[in-house]
Amino acid sequence: MIRHRVLILYAAVFLFMAFTAVRRTYTRKTDFDGFWRAGRAVLEGRDPYQDTPASSPDTVTFPSLQAKEEGRNDEGEGSGGTESAVKRYLPFFGLLMAPLALLPMDAACLLWHLLSCAALLGSVWHAHRLLGRPRGLESPEALVALGATAVFWIASMTMGQIGLVTLYLSLAGVDFAQRGRPWLGGALVGLAAAIKVMPGILGVYFLLKRRWQAAAGAAAGFALCCALAVPVWGPSRAVDLHQAWRRDAAATAGVKFFELRESFRYQNQSLHAFLARTLMDVNAGRSGKPFHVNVADWPPDRVALVARVIQVPLLLMMLAACLARRAGEPLRLSEFAFVNAITTFLSPIAWTFHMAILLPAYAGLWEDRREKESRIWMGISLVLQLGIAHPRTRALGFLTWSCLAAAIGCWRIAMRERQAPPAASSA
Repeated sequence: MIRHRVLILYAAVFLFMAFTAVRRTYTRKTDFDGFWRAGRAVLEGRDPYQDTPASSPDTVTFPSLQAKEEGRNDEGEGSGGTESAVKRYLPFFGLLMAPLALLPMDAACLLWHLLSCAALLGSVWHAHRLLGRPRGLESPEALVALGATAVFWIASMTMGQIGLVTLYLSLAGVDFAQRGRPWLGGALVGLAAAIKVMPGILGVYFLLKRRWQAAAGAAAGFALCCALAVPVWGPSRAVDLHQAWRRDAAATAGVKFFELRESFRYQNQSLHAFLARTLMDVNAGRSGKPFHVNVADWPPDRVALVARVIQVPLLLMMLAACLARRAGEPLRLSEFAFVNAITTFLSPIAWTFHMAILLPAYAGLWEDRREKESRIWMGISLVLQLGIAHPRTRALGFLTWSCLAAAIGCWRIAMRERQAPPAASSA
């Protein structure tokens, strides 16, 4: 009976969000609008980096609904304008979106929503498999992980974002690598990296764990996805597209993120955006609504140095957690959660909110709740997460520090697990 009630609750929540997500396609207040247009550009013989027109009435099933909302396109990564919404994605992203672009945008959005729901639930399942204790989706453990991260996955789904898909591919990849299928696991991680580059850090994780086959599978999967551009656009154009991606991505890397003020995404919750809002004289609100929380007006190079000072200890912690010098060292959920957490502090643009960090992190912290330290870190993270409710606390980076608290808690679990007797691994 409890199982049925939980499943009915899932269905009701996901159906309501499906209605919301599809409805947003008519106002172009969704990232999926830009993703769909990139796929349509590929189908029309263009590349995803070319400026593409906003969706027209003949691209949706009920154009009259769109006509009522014309002009309301002030949200979303790809909302409204003609500039490419995927310039910081590899060319493979446009190929990935092309099959969806065969459908009207609203129908494609519904299908994308269903895939996102499956990815979310699959992520919970794989997270608990990595703990060695699979749980049903109606279990308290699954409900805690989903409930504690609801503010992020609801936003991800209603905006039609990509993070849930890459989270699933990453978790599934590590799970398969742990269970004796390292080439498949590595290939899934490579696919995730080709979609959204930052999951590539898991390839480094495989290397540090000396999972050579999984690391090779990740490299091969990533290379194959990139190579698919060759038969579509030809060798020369494929190289040009990858170089264009590199130039656009480099425009927000390191100190350049702080120098090129027009590239700022002030609403973002990455470390870089937080430091820009706090240590530089910049607008932390929308362009038409100035909102300042800065306490200094430092030059870009000094702010970039602060970012490095925070990043280096996290990378050293990753080395300490991963460099286990004993045979059969398992691939643990705690390490996965910590390694993924680093992406928020390395990337100038956070990996689709904090979904990729907090869901596996909370699963691990809840499983380890008998340890007082794990309860404390999870409690701190959950309290800081409440900062999403107000613009000022969001601007002050409460969500960034929520991720940091969860990451440190998972790192502590990983270090305690290293002191435990070696566990046999099937990989």
